[in-house]
Amino acid sequence: MVIDQVPPGQAVDTLRAALNEIDIGIILLDEELRPQFVNRAFMQMWHLTDDIAVAKLDFEGLMQLVVSKQSRPMPAIKFNEFIKKRTMLIRAGVEDPRDLRVDDGKVIRVKCKPLPDGGRMLVYTDVTDLVQQADKLKELATVDGMTGLFNRRHFFSLAEMEWSRYQRHWRPLSVLMIDIDELKSINDRFGHDVGDHVIVQIADLCRQEKRKSDVVARFGGEEFLLLLPETGLDEAQRTAERLRRLVETRDLSFASRAVNATISIGVAEANPYMEAIFDLIKLADQALYAAKHAGRNRVWAA
Repeated sequence: MVIDQVPPGQAVDTLRAALNEIDIGIILLDEELRPQFVNRAFMQMWHLTDDIAVAKLDFEGLMQLVVSKQSRPMPAIKFNEFIKKRTMLIRAGVEDPRDLRVDDGKVIRVKCKPLPDGGRMLVYTDVTDLVQQADKLKELATVDGMTGLFNRRHFFSLAEMEWSRYQRHWRPLSVLMIDIDELKSINDRFGHDVGDHVIVQIADLCRQEKRKSDVVARFGGEEFLLLLPETGLDEAQRTAERLRRLVETRDLSFASRAVNATISIGVAEANPYMEAIFDLIKLADQALYAAKHAGRNRVWAA
């Protein structure tokens, strides 16, 4: 049966019934932004149960009710700012989708569609799976799969930003180039599973020693980079020596096999004569080579 051939009252009832059967939230607002219809999926999505109370609210009141249902309420100032901003965007008829992160971990995407009579239709879709998949893809593009540290490509992206900040403010900036000593010997003696275990454990120690502002990455194979903003050469050396001792004294045993490893570290500090972050890393690499040449298991500053 074609909807245009149905009497108006019956057509509206049929439409409401249909909208109540879909699994996306729907709100129909009049030109004054008063809800004229709220479907069942929206009510369930936001844990609302009182149809009569909802019917008496304007849009701001409905949003206040929705936000108040969260287990971790916003502070009053932030709460009011959020409600006002949402109302302003709806009144302006902004159609760009907006993602709302709910405190139960869900992500709800909201889209506003202006209606011919001046009203608005709001569509609420649960896009949690899509957002999680996007986050995973982003993580795969930035994180080393074995260690969970940043990969080389993402390290350089972050390091370029730190380098730009260094050039603007000339604040200290240092880097550690870290290499696991004789990893090939560990692989030959115990097998690659043990070698991989050593890489992962040392990566964890690097993560443990970094500050929040530092950037640590697996540079490739058995090499790691640790970028230290706001850090001069002396402090960077102390950090490197602390990490070296930590690895040297740590038992990295794997599957009942006693395994110990050491690392060599090259340290370098940025200076005004350098043109790019690559110059700083190259200097640290030269210091690392000197540490290896001097007998390994040591820190060498450029």
